[in-house]
Amino acid sequence: MPFAINPVDGLKTYFEDDGGNRRPVVFYAGLTQPIKTSRTSGIAAALKDKFRLIFADHRGHGQSDKPHNIEAYYLPTRVADATAMLDELGIERAHFIGFSWGARLGFAIGEYAPQRVLSLVLCGNQPYAWNPNWRIVQQFSAGLPALDRNDMAGAIKIWESWIDGHFPEPERTFMLDNDPIAIAAAWRSAQEEGAISADLTKWQIPCFIYVGETDDMHDNAQLAGSEIPNATFLSLVGYTHFSAAHEVDQVLPYILNLLTNRE
Repeated sequence: MPFAINPVDGLKTYFEDDGGNRRPVVFYAGLTQPIKTSRTSGIAAALKDKFRLIFADHRGHGQSDKPHNIEAYYLPTRVADATAMLDELGIERAHFIGFSWGARLGFAIGEYAPQRVLSLVLCGNQPYAWNPNWRIVQQFSAGLPALDRNDMAGAIKIWESWIDGHFPEPERTFMLDNDPIAIAAAWRSAQEEGAISADLTKWQIPCFIYVGETDDMHDNAQLAGSEIPNATFLSLVGYTHFSAAHEVDQVLPYILNLLTNRE
């Protein structure tokens, strides 16, 4: 199996590399979502014939190691997972596409390892401190007691009660396969993060940031788009935090422009 070893703590990241000599594009999915989520995304399908696609499991997810301590999920350490994977593949710089939790990691990669980045495509997250009043933060935090009881199904039911519906398949089944204690540790670590960057105006990385119009993080994502010099921001009218990642037609021209015009 393809694994990369993090030099900070020795934990393993699982990844899948489609290979080839085209420009590398690394995908990271959202919290509770394994590789299969990003691999089966519409964006990945649209890019597969043009780029070398690489998919990674976040630590705590899929086939990557799943530590239970909060400190293991600090962003600089998680960034080292990504750079260790590039090292394992012999790739100096890559494009990164992140959805939700993966977008949060993407912002951190831009801050802590800009020399490894060709561009960032960031869907449904923002680089500032988490606002405890956001509904999405309250929703996920409401599931922590179930996660602490090692009850992934119970946590999912709580989250679904906040959206008055069910998560779509196959994503819901993917979510059930998680280690609840690891997911709880990852979320608690996020609440301690604060802002990722002290000054986004110093960034030189080309970015495309897009977010659903009704996403709690919309305004912060838009602010980041205005602060990062080489960023483009797109608000998806009528989309939520959860549905924005499934949109292809509106965002694909922006993504292709970014990925094809950067060496």
